[in-house]
Amino acid sequence: MQLTIEVPEKDLVAFGQESVQREIVRTLRWMKIRHSFKKISAELSSLDEQMYFQELEAIRASTWDEYKQELT
Repeated sequence: MQLTIEVPEKDLVAFGQESVQREIVRTLRWMKIRHSFKKISAELSSLDEQMYFQELEAIRASTWDEYKQELT
């Protein structure tokens, strides 16, 4: 038994355009994410170990001060 479904050409074109648009949006999202990762990686690689630990200590001190203020 064979089943044939008639689909108008304009519906096929619309479906194709939607599929292409979804793929474009997905690709652009990944490109944006990759760009963000590259920026983060570049910023992290520019820090040497001493600067990293200084920055970490500053964040810890700031967080501890905020925590103490919330307690009072």
